[in-house]
Amino acid sequence: MPTSILALTFGFLVVILAFMRQRLVYELSGASLLLLGSTKPGIWLYTLFFLPGTIIHELSHWLVAEILQVKTGEIKIFPDWEDEGGTRRLGSVATARSDPLRGFLIGIAPFVTGLLILTILGELLSRGWGVFYPWQTGSIIYGIIVIGNSMMISEADRRTWPFIFFFLALISIVIYRMQPTISPSISLLASNTLSKLDLVLGVTAGLNLVMIGGLYLLRVLSERISGKRISHK
Repeated sequence: MPTSILALTFGFLVVILAFMRQRLVYELSGASLLLLGSTKPGIWLYTLFFLPGTIIHELSHWLVAEILQVKTGEIKIFPDWEDEGGTRRLGSVATARSDPLRGFLIGIAPFVTGLLILTILGELLSRGWGVFYPWQTGSIIYGIIVIGNSMMISEADRRTWPFIFFFLALISIVIYRMQPTISPSISLLASNTLSKLDLVLGVTAGLNLVMIGGLYLLRVLSERISGKRISHK
């Protein structure tokens, strides 16, 4: 398959996963509100299920900030219910203000780390399918679900992106005008890497769809039992 198609598929799957992550929280918190009278139990259940991913996400921010010599502060891996704007954050790392480039690198760190881990897990899953014990296969699938959802970039992490995208667009235009010759080995490596990432992201999206479907049915059943409906604001 052409590398361009693989790259477009990769971008599409990332957008889909970002939407699915929000939908997972919505369905789970909605069912929690109907059954238990509060969204907090549902958010806590989500937090505990994805806790390993949250830890990796925040440690990625912290590690890159330390490497780039940006001062760091408190690390939180549990929900913050009273942050500015009234939104819920599953975790956070306090960092000092920095220039746009370092801010971009710190913000995108969990996404890059997540892709690396997903590549490894995907390789393990493909090689060990039918060979590993069920608990080993289940652990890998759990890791794919957790990392695939936890690596998404939060709104706070995207603050410096407009400047960076403008800078990257200029570089892309220059490269396009120069029309450099790409080595076949590099092209093959990029194609193979994107193919593996598309596969593991596709698996993550499929598993998310199953979870969203189950939580949707739970929420609808809860609405019928309670006689109340959840409206999305």
